[in-house]
Amino acid sequence: MQINNKKILHLLQNIQYISIILIVFTLPYFIAPSFSLLLSSLIFLTTMAINNINLRAILKEKTILFLFLFIILTYISALWSPADNIFGGNFRVNINAYLNYFLLIPGIYFSNLAKDKIKFIFTLIIFSPFIYVILYFTNFFGITNIYSYHYNSITGNYHLYVDLFANIFILFSAIFLYIKFLSNILIQNYKKALFLFIPLCIVSLSLFIDETTISRLINLSFLVSIFFVSIYMISRKQKLAIAVIIGVLSVIYIYTSKDFERGIVELQCTYKSNHYDGSWGHRTKLAQYGINMWLENPYFGRGTVDIIDKMRENKKMHPEDFNDPTIHFHNQHILMLVQVGVFGYILFLIFIYNLFTLKIKDTEVNVYKKVTVIIFLTIMLGEHYLQMEHTSTFFALLVGLFLLYKNQELKITQ
Repeated sequence: MQINNKKILHLLQNIQYISIILIVFTLPYFIAPSFSLLLSSLIFLTTMAINNINLRAILKEKTILFLFLFIILTYISALWSPADNIFGGNFRVNINAYLNYFLLIPGIYFSNLAKDKIKFIFTLIIFSPFIYVILYFTNFFGITNIYSYHYNSITGNYHLYVDLFANIFILFSAIFLYIKFLSNILIQNYKKALFLFIPLCIVSLSLFIDETTISRLINLSFLVSIFFVSIYMISRKQKLAIAVIIGVLSVIYIYTSKDFERGIVELQCTYKSNHYDGSWGHRTKLAQYGINMWLENPYFGRGTVDIIDKMRENKKMHPEDFNDPTIHFHNQHILMLVQVGVFGYILFLIFIYNLFTLKIKDTEVNVYKKVTVIIFLTIMLGEHYLQMEHTSTFFALLVGLFLLYKNQELKITQ
């Protein structure tokens, strides 16, 4: 039921807008998932009160339709899981991972946020992880020694946790700064480009400066994203030169980085000794587990419930495979194939294709949308980022904003 009182409408619109801003600023700091769920619910309910949620419009929007079909299939796949208790195991994890999508995406998509407010939210995403950026530098220079650790009950040790996932938000901040910087260079607005260059350098360097918080996967995604943005935005005559420069710098970094060198050594040892130790070796064996599990149920998967239990069984049968007690794939693509098979994974890829090709006229927003897809497809190779509530909610937020921006452009055109 829509509300017609102007004062109440104005209040609801402010609550909606502030809720989105709060999500942007709290997600990088891994505040309780229930807080994001509360904000997502507020956004959904305020949209219902202001505009209503149009189910037919959702069915017509292919990007949302195929995403929701994929999520629903993921949920109901528990029904054909071989587990004794279909509501046990990882069932709740999968429910929570995608719950915000049904609130946040329609809540934003059917809202009345204007284009300038959406672009302002994208700008706020640049600043949201700045506390981490500052800490990385102060830690590096010895001014502070603040890191986020959590206790692993399996190993009995404390492990760096939040900081490594926070790098995702720093990555998105750096890439949007780079898009805006390059955009101003191309229109010859050199003053603004110079103004953006300093924060761009600071944010980008924070990903590489402190060995404790370096994530090889995120840094590789950064290099891939910079390469894509440059090739996409720069004119044909300059593409080859830019591609060569970025390519050479990326190769130099990879071959001179101690972290990448360690990973390469781990892989070499893996194939020589057939013992899968170290981060990359461990992930290689887990990927093999996953591919074998997928081949058992290739079309519709084995469901979402007992995958971890099945992996533990494999580990018990082959204790010599690796020493690391962590048991999960570290690869979202393999996880999807195991959960919902080829059929479910195709639904996900159709959603990804529709999002990537979504027509947005604004160059900066359009490039940011495309590079968002590339980043998530890349980082999903190394971790279950759509399974983790904070990063998954961030993805849902971006999807909702991109879809709304496209709609607002259409309204202006019409």
